Amino acid sequence: MPPVDELLRLADERSSSYAEAEPFPHVVIDGLFALDGLRRVASEMPSRSQHGWTTWDTSYEWKHVFDQPEHFGPSARQLCDELNSSEFVRFLERLTGIDALVPDPHLTAAGYFQVERAGFLNVHVDFARNPKLFLVRRVNVLVYLNEDWEASWGGQLELWSSMDSGPVVEVVPRMNRMVVFSTPDAHHGHPKPVTAPEGQSRLCFSAYYFTSPDAADAPHSRKGVLFSEREVDSRVVAVGRKLAPPLVVDGLKAIRRQYRLRRARWGKG
Repeated sequence: MPPVDELLRLADERSSSYAEAEPFPHVVIDGLFALDGLRRVASEMPSRSQHGWTTWDTSYEWKHVFDQPEHFGPSARQLCDELNSSEFVRFLERLTGIDALVPDPHLTAAGYFQVERAGFLNVHVDFARNPKLFLVRRVNVLVYLNEDWEASWGGQLELWSSMDSGPVVEVVPRMNRMVVFSTPDAHHGHPKPVTAPEGQSRLCFSAYYFTSPDAADAPHSRKGVLFSEREVDSRVVAVGRKLAPPLVVDGLKAIRRQYRLRRARWGKG
């Protein structure tokens, strides 16, 4: 990461465009981190057999999250330390215009994101209250770890103005590309399933930043994630999950995974 003087100069250069960006304040910055370091972060990603992964497999999303920094490799620990550092937080405050930002050293629901072939994340609005720190979420930082990622492989981050509007901005998740955006009420996701070649997955390292709920500009702190309901099958699956016994639900998940994989194999969706 650049020295603090360079970070603050970059923040000053991009703060106006950040504030004026549509559909909500955001910025895309390439090349901020040392490339070799990010390659090591990607290579250090814990194996899926290691305890600590959380898999989200619903009609709204299919992704894997590893948010336990105590089990990170040395390069991932360094990246985590940089994202939690005073220098980087000062950069974010200058960039976003939000004072008194607080990082989350526990990386609650952050850290490594892995989305395999046919995986996706429907458009949603993030949870706004950190359940461990009792702080209000204000800023997301996403650092992509995908070497030579092609746009045709899907997985683009989409920024929407509402749940029903369609994408205003699409960001290809290429290596050493960082996206910063303000929350809450930021409608975003990557609803187009990943269609990368077998063995490739969409990798991202994320960190979230908060302010006190007593801050003068603190928004309403919703606890949960709010997903788009625009697809009919999402509603049907949600109802079915409530009514069906666990064995049936597990069977439906397996069928859904196979369906996604078939669509990805044929380049659909």
